[in-house]
Amino acid sequence: MDKQGDRLRDVDSVAEYTCGLKAGDRVRLLHDIIIRDDYGFPAGSVFLKGEIWTVLPGVMDRTVVVLFRRADGNLHIWDDDRSVFKTFEKLS
Repeated sequence: MDKQGDRLRDVDSVAEYTCGLKAGDRVRLLHDIIIRDDYGFPAGSVFLKGEIWTVLPGVMDRTVVVLFRRADGNLHIWDDDRSVFKTFEKLS
């Protein structure tokens, strides 16, 4: 797990999100996501449309974030709000 993932384990865990996702759900990317650096510039990598990610128990820090395990096994966080469905499709 990366350093960010280690930090995330130290705060309160959330298994069901207000956006409707639950830990264990699987989602598919609806479009490519260009990975950006801390300054907002493209970093040279892309998460590809169609990738399937798994929803993990999330964290409540200042705001609740959804925690995903990406197809490559690494973690990704996303704000817990309905906009998540502009990028992801929940699989049944």
